[in-house]
Amino acid sequence: MSDPRLEKENFVATTVKLTYDGLEDALAGSAAAFRLTLKLEAVSPKVFPPTYEGGTYATERRFIPGYKYTDPETGREAPVPCVLLDSVPSQANRMELALQDAWMGSEIELPVVSADFSAVENPGVRKVTSLQAPHRIVDAILRDSTLGDSKKPPKFRDSDMGKELDQLSTGYATPLLKYAPHCLVYGMWDSTGPRGGLGVKFARAIVSEIIGVHAVPGVKTSSRIDPLNIRVNSGILFVGKEGGWTLNESEAAKEKGKPVKLGKDGKPSEANHGNVTPSISEGGFTIDYAEQTTVLSLPALRRLRFPAKPGDKSSPESDNAARTYLAALGLLGATLALEAGYDLRSRCILRAKDPATWHLLGKPGDADTPFTLDKAAAVKLYTDALAAVQKAKLPIHLEEILLKPSADLVTLVKKSMEIAAADVGEGQ
Repeated sequence: MSDPRLEKENFVATTVKLTYDGLEDALAGSAAAFRLTLKLEAVSPKVFPPTYEGGTYATERRFIPGYKYTDPETGREAPVPCVLLDSVPSQANRMELALQDAWMGSEIELPVVSADFSAVENPGVRKVTSLQAPHRIVDAILRDSTLGDSKKPPKFRDSDMGKELDQLSTGYATPLLKYAPHCLVYGMWDSTGPRGGLGVKFARAIVSEIIGVHAVPGVKTSSRIDPLNIRVNSGILFVGKEGGWTLNESEAAKEKGKPVKLGKDGKPSEANHGNVTPSISEGGFTIDYAEQTTVLSLPALRRLRFPAKPGDKSSPESDNAARTYLAALGLLGATLALEAGYDLRSRCILRAKDPATWHLLGKPGDADTPFTLDKAAAVKLYTDALAAVQKAKLPIHLEEILLKPSADLVTLVKKSMEIAAADVGEGQ
């Protein structure tokens, strides 16, 4: 007799369809995690990973299941050289932005807090949401914004809503469920709140990274040909009195009675004119393939409780509804980011050749359960989980909460823009 859970259309016969009931059972039981391991190919022959302090790449040797690597020096099997192509924090940001795109496109409902910067002329970013802010809902951008329409509205963290966040703990995660549930999925540290470094921390429940397997380092070249062919000895550039640069010493800004050279030595290159001598340096890697590993920890979600008030007891039913919702949110973010593609940065484009197959890692002794999850199925799973949270009478605020940046924050942004513009004008 066939298993009625098997999805017959567009899936392999051994893959089951993940439903809300199945997800809820996984959270209520003792399953360990959901895991996705996806092999990716480089679209171009060479990939450029992110660089870190000193312009270095994050390289290491790893044991990759099923991959045999022989060390050319010893002739023995050894860990394979790998390079990090996308880090855990970067992957989390991609998932959050994918959720934001779906939210802005009215594909999903989601609690979001935003700071509106329309008061700043040409602000660059008109709105910063809790899905974009580096520290999420406890970021300084939101902290230094105000809530309400009174003549003197309180700072966000001084408002009634902000004070709810001051009470957070793993035993009282309800305010985050209400206002910013993604913080419980992607992690949060309230280091800018009233307790500073002692502020509450929530570890990431979902982690993902992409590595390049059998990574062989290469080189990169750089040069520039100036169509005007301006030579290095064409003249000395000075900082202009009104900004920009000038060749005329009488029109230059003065310091101790002498004209100020542009940049270090006043060469045309300080104003981005002239040729750039061709150079060669280390850069980029060729790889056998890339591999993405994404893990959603169920024990991390089971630690969270959602009582009505701090110190109250919560019910197992409401706790599991909230945890199931967070799991569905994590799976949705991962799926949306996956389907958005893998254009990680300039000269680092990847693509998946095979369908993404997740595995539910059950309790010890249980076989792993494979399933596929596309965008439509992930959205439905999330929508069902949201409905269950509402049915359980848990608080969840689905109308966008809009903050206004304080006058000091607006001034700080404006001054920073002026300094940036002046720096560009001086060629620095």
